[in-house]
Amino acid sequence: MPEPLRMKLLPLPGTGLVVSPLCLGGVPFGHTITGLETFALLDRFVALGGNFIDTARIYSDWVPGEQRRSERILGDWLQARGHRAQLVIATKGAHPFIDSLQTPRSSAAELRDDLESSLRTLRTDIIDFYWLHRDDPTRPVGHFIDLLNIFVREGKIRAFGASNWSAARLRAAHDYAKQSGQQGFTASQPLWNLGSAQARPLADPGLVKFDAAAWRFHRETGLAVVPYTSQAKGFFTKLALPPDRQPAGLAQDEYHTPPNLAAGRVVTGLAATRGVAPGAIVLAYLWSRPFPVVPIVGCRTIAQLDDCAAALAVRLTAAELAPLETAAQSGLPAET
Repeated sequence: MPEPLRMKLLPLPGTGLVVSPLCLGGVPFGHTITGLETFALLDRFVALGGNFIDTARIYSDWVPGEQRRSERILGDWLQARGHRAQLVIATKGAHPFIDSLQTPRSSAAELRDDLESSLRTLRTDIIDFYWLHRDDPTRPVGHFIDLLNIFVREGKIRAFGASNWSAARLRAAHDYAKQSGQQGFTASQPLWNLGSAQARPLADPGLVKFDAAAWRFHRETGLAVVPYTSQAKGFFTKLALPPDRQPAGLAQDEYHTPPNLAAGRVVTGLAATRGVAPGAIVLAYLWSRPFPVVPIVGCRTIAQLDDCAAALAVRLTAAELAPLETAAQSGLPAET
């Protein structure tokens, strides 16, 4: 395995922010890893040159006991390390409560409460990048754009984007912001990985996959994509293992479908040709695009983080992307 490379920061268009090419996801913080393990992971991320960290108001609320645990642990680490100014901290609001997922939380009062509680929990005076975690299509896009611009003017957030919004809603919000002379969404955060198009149906209807319409929107606007579940939960890495080393139950994995098995064979071949790990091909599939893509990686260990960093230099050509897109039946162009 190549030694991890130190990350070089890149501009996030339309924001004035510069971010690392990997974003460290906060779902594991206080959930699948302890506070101490989270501190070690964050320390390693910064040592590798990483500066973009993503969490959410709702993260870890599914664990009995303390709410907002992911944000709180990140806030503890920020306070302990004292280098807040060198980091780009992102969090999310507007997510339904865990016990009432069908009830949107998108009113002005709810959005303000989410934002201000995140500021307190993270112990910071400003959120660098604020995401709307879910859409509420019953509200006009202007409701959200107007309110988020108020938060910018109040000095509570620097830039903002949308997670789990359809391409049609993203485009409507983009057009509204331009017509009203306001700041608009500068990135989207969809579910996107090599296998997402042909994975089994999502259990949560509030999640939105990246699709051809979203590709066209980002190609036309040049806005960034910050995809979650960017490595398909390790499916292609597991699939590349010898059969006797593959985890039990792999056939029941949500990504275990005929197109993804075909894509896995292409991944394994490309990895062998390039002399890299299969996971590097899976990340490069996202990086090799005509618009900025900053994958969120939900690492639980330093070894996993180092594997991600070792892939930083890998980019795919259109000729390499084409068989991946064909096998995975993604519906996306192979343009780089």
